[in-house]
Amino acid sequence: MLCAFLFLYAIYLIYGANFSVVKTETASLTTVADSINTSGYIVRNETLIKNNVSGVVAYEYDGNRKVAAGGLIAKVYASEQDASNHKLMNQLQEQISIFEKLGRSAKRDTAGLDSVRNRINANIININKSVVSGDLLDLGHDEDNLIYALNESKLIVGEVKDYSAKIEQLQKEYNRLKGITGEAIAEIRSPVSGYFTTSTDGYEKKFSYKSAEDTSVEQMNSNMKKKPDKVDGNVIGKVISDLNWYLVCPIEAKESLAINRNLDSSDIKVNMPYAAAQSLPVQIAAMNQKSKTDKGALVLQCNYMSPVLSSLRREELRLDIQSYEGLKISKSALHQDYVTKIVTDSGGKEREEKKRVQGVYVVSGNILEFKEVVIAYSGEDYIICKQSPDADELFNGTTVELYDRVVTEGTDLYDGKSVRA
Repeated sequence: MLCAFLFLYAIYLIYGANFSVVKTETASLTTVADSINTSGYIVRNETLIKNNVSGVVAYEYDGNRKVAAGGLIAKVYASEQDASNHKLMNQLQEQISIFEKLGRSAKRDTAGLDSVRNRINANIININKSVVSGDLLDLGHDEDNLIYALNESKLIVGEVKDYSAKIEQLQKEYNRLKGITGEAIAEIRSPVSGYFTTSTDGYEKKFSYKSAEDTSVEQMNSNMKKKPDKVDGNVIGKVISDLNWYLVCPIEAKESLAINRNLDSSDIKVNMPYAAAQSLPVQIAAMNQKSKTDKGALVLQCNYMSPVLSSLRREELRLDIQSYEGLKISKSALHQDYVTKIVTDSGGKEREEKKRVQGVYVVSGNILEFKEVVIAYSGEDYIICKQSPDADELFNGTTVELYDRVVTEGTDLYDGKSVRA
């Protein structure tokens, strides 16, 4: 027994003498950004929509959508019951149209079933993504598409022969409601084209849309102190016209340097952590400051609109000025060592060249390999290395790769050393 123990201990000593223990991490792909935290206010071209008729307002559809000039926004009814019935009738009409469309388009064939199943899976994935990310803007649309695809699959597999009975039932209920519902006493139409929203906040007339890009620091500071107007009781919403809207925010002098370097860049995103789940792509419309050593008024332009965005006005912001994508590696992994390459001189003779570069040690099998890195971004305790540097950025063309086991701790490291991780 003692002999066996001594034998194993001897093997351990021999193994430990030839293999150095190291700690490693896996090189992973990530994206970071140079960011600025600030606050700002939104400037839009907004027209308040009013109802001057006594009665109950019933919005067309969900009340948040694109409208044309002269387009119907809402109807006014004499009673709450008439308005409620009108809404139910619209929903019934939509359902009837869907089932009629199903009856015209569904085919009982294998190819059709595969297509429907793919759409079902795609909509389930989209719904899950929306729920996980907290972005519920397109959730209703995806749910409607999923229900449509599920009903279509029932036709294809023969679970139901057709939806004529369902259509008849819906039509019967529609006719019943129509018989007891009074007609609208007035219609409310949009004077301009744009995006209608029921949300109002009293700031619609506080900021000049036409001069938004010329906003000075003094004007911006004054605007940020303004109080909202009282919204009249007959206002039922507003139409946001013009494709673009603006976000105005204060920028410190030192932060303006990064902004000015990116005046022509499209790689700028706005994040509103307390309002929107997704970042917004924006363009820099203007950076207004008296001199490079003064504070500035940054004006950003965006052309994306949604029910959530249409209701925002003053928000806390994070501006991602420039993004860096690459392999994330701990700073403790950085070392200096030599790499070599074979070059051919003018006479056709090959020779080896050596150069000391910055890089990391990677475990390949149980052998260390030193690889050069090109740093794109440096954080407090990590770096982002370019995954595919240009040829002239590397000495011998070899660099760290995705999923490499990079050494973060170890002693007496050198290229070709035997290790165990």
